[in-house]
Amino acid sequence: MNLNELRDKAYRIARENGWHDKEYSNEHFLMLIITEIAEAVQADRNIRHAKKEDMLEAMQTYGFEPMLFDDYIKNTVEDELADVVIRCLDLAGLRSVDLSLTNAVIKLAKNREVSFVNSVPKFAYYLVSNICDNGDDLEDRLVTAISSIIIYCDAQNIDLPWYIEQKMKYNTLRGYHHGGKKY
Repeated sequence: MNLNELRDKAYRIARENGWHDKEYSNEHFLMLIITEIAEAVQADRNIRHAKKEDMLEAMQTYGFEPMLFDDYIKNTVEDELADVVIRCLDLAGLRSVDLSLTNAVIKLAKNREVSFVNSVPKFAYYLVSNICDNGDDLEDRLVTAISSIIIYCDAQNIDLPWYIEQKMKYNTLRGYHHGGKKY
């Protein structure tokens, strides 16, 4: 997964959908990332997990359709974790953050056998804590968040690159401010 290419794509999609028509602070965007993390917790509480195999089967007949995404993926843990990464990528694109260190961080963590508990709320708390740590600069916060989610999803057998790809396709079809959101 080339994160700098994904960064540029996420930023382009967000810009085309009007999400950068106004200037906002880093804290504004970091809070939006945190809301996506909270949505992942809510999906877990509601026992909402993606039906990837059903989606793949339907895509063989119909291709990618927003309705299929709505039925099989939207508002699930997997979808929301993909959203967290996409928001991180978008902010990295907006602020020209180089994400090439992320793969090195992932390798180092895997070599040290770093893993996260199976609890979505505990993992979410870890993510939010790192995002809110004022000691780190923006690049550190984004690299830590993205690499942590990649490692977590790998440990949970979640095909994060596939979910990111599907969500980006979905986002390209949603239009300006996704139909009327303020920010």
